[in-house]
Amino acid sequence: MSQTFLKFIEDLELLVMSSPKIPLTNMVLVNEQEIFRIIDSIRINMPQEIVEAQKFLQEKESILSDAQKKADEIILNADLKARQKLDENDLIIKAKEESERIKNEARIEANKLMKEAREYSENVLQKLEYEIDKLLANIRKGKEILRSKD
Repeated sequence: MSQTFLKFIEDLELLVMSSPKIPLTNMVLVNEQEIFRIIDSIRINMPQEIVEAQKFLQEKESILSDAQKKADEIILNADLKARQKLDENDLIIKAKEESERIKNEARIEANKLMKEAREYSENVLQKLEYEIDKLLANIRKGKEILRSKD
């Protein structure tokens, strides 16, 4: 976890805590330019784990989409092959059997691809959850340190 990233979060927290309060509310007035400067700094110094998590989510969607397209293509090809076989008088029965076999294989392959994509996604999300938990623990620890200095 980048100390710079945590420093910007602390700066943001300090800005809010040191801003003047609006009487009779739980609101404060903050310097808009200063808050946007800190937010820009946070974006620039975003921890790699968060950047990778965002990329992973995009990849996950792409993998699932590709798996579905492949499954659809396999099934379409199976149907086309089945129709071609049905047109041949001598092989009608065999064509039906082959069609079902190909469809079943396509479904099995599609299910396998989807299962692997889900397992991969779950594994990466578990790693991301662990990293985010560590990040939250560091933030809380930083806040405790700041409070203990009061």
